[in-house]
Amino acid sequence: MPRSRLAGVSPLARASKRSKPDDVAKIFKEVDSDGDGKLSLEELRVYLGEYLGYGEAEISGFYKTYAGESGGVDLAGFQSGFAGLNPYTISKLKGELVVRKPGAVCAEGAQLQLEELEDCSVLICDRTEQAFVDECKNCRVLIGPCDSSTFIRDCKDCTFWVATRQLRTRDCHSCTFFLYTFTEPIIESSHDLAFAPFAASYPGLTTHFEEAKFAPTKNYWSALFDFTGNNDGANWRILPLAQCQELVVHIPSEGEPAWDCPTPKITHDLLCSAPPRSDESSGQSVSNIPQTRPHHPSMPPPGTMPQRLVTSDMEGAIFRPAFHIEQSKAAMPIADGKAPPKLRKPKWIAIKKIKPDSSGVNIFAKIVKASPVDGKEALSEVVIGDSTALITLCARGEQVAVCQPGMIVRIQNARATVFKSHIHLLVDKWGVLKHAPADHCDIEVNNSNDISAVEYELA
Repeated sequence: MPRSRLAGVSPLARASKRSKPDDVAKIFKEVDSDGDGKLSLEELRVYLGEYLGYGEAEISGFYKTYAGESGGVDLAGFQSGFAGLNPYTISKLKGELVVRKPGAVCAEGAQLQLEELEDCSVLICDRTEQAFVDECKNCRVLIGPCDSSTFIRDCKDCTFWVATRQLRTRDCHSCTFFLYTFTEPIIESSHDLAFAPFAASYPGLTTHFEEAKFAPTKNYWSALFDFTGNNDGANWRILPLAQCQELVVHIPSEGEPAWDCPTPKITHDLLCSAPPRSDESSGQSVSNIPQTRPHHPSMPPPGTMPQRLVTSDMEGAIFRPAFHIEQSKAAMPIADGKAPPKLRKPKWIAIKKIKPDSSGVNIFAKIVKASPVDGKEALSEVVIGDSTALITLCARGEQVAVCQPGMIVRIQNARATVFKSHIHLLVDKWGVLKHAPADHCDIEVNNSNDISAVEYELA
């Protein structure tokens, strides 16, 4: 029998490895609607999915992990997985899809904690009072309207869609934020962060904005205050329009997918607009910290739009592209069964044409020299060149092993940045750096024109 969604604190809010057997047995009995001592997949779907608002993928995964050979999850199996059912603490997972449907975590005093996640997708389609995200790597995270602060710390290579009253990040690297924030966001001890306005949708998101008393058109996403700012360059950048992503979460049990997002549509003009000013302080009065702002993204070609991604709470769901339509309440087309858009061939350029604000850079180059950066693990400054010029590439992680002197490399969708007044090339998670095809001709490098030697004055 269907159950309506719980209103209030979840009965699993205290679920942990220290939960008493009697407490676990009490919940087990509530889930076991037919009283046969085993939990069927359907019983778990009714209790966890319909009543508590968990996603289908998580429910199916729990059943497969803890069901016995004879079928069904017995009390011992339920107790083994009980700690992982806490709706507010999502911890130490790899390669998992976790969804909280509307109503799943919104309760007085509810505090959301995401920690030590790797290669995960976490979609919190509900309001929270406070949210913490710590030590996550290569994850995609959606957090619906948060009534107070969202803290994101020690995260790497993650993409976030966050709506919050205040955002504070610390020790984050190579992360992307599609952000709505009611006050100026704060970053600290972080680098290579990318920002753009919030663009996400799930059933009831507009209502959640209203309940949180957020004004959709008053978004401080680009009014960042950097507690470790410096004069040599910004630790963050603004995403160009072509790299912006609109996320649609389709929850089949909640109805047809529709674009339900109250914030303005992302445009190039919005990305380049001046940040709003607030009367509230972000720490400016504490010390005179330089606040170097990044360059505006270059004007995109006509017809450029953000990519729209569609995902769901179902097992095996992926973030798949959907054909873009104008922002509306109309039902969204799903890409399944339709021909994908025709991909454009990359346009290759010469290194001498790279400017301080260049993005989408596609080049073939020869590795001239690679120098490890002192005190920075898996980071090298790599001099690369072609027949027109030299430029310094900042290589990270696995890129370092590719960048061996004498090798020809193929670089796609790189971007230029100014570091300590000199231009450098970066290949972030949006780009590709790999060895050129074996039949690629050798490159005679022009050593007399080093564009990274030119000093630029930041505006």
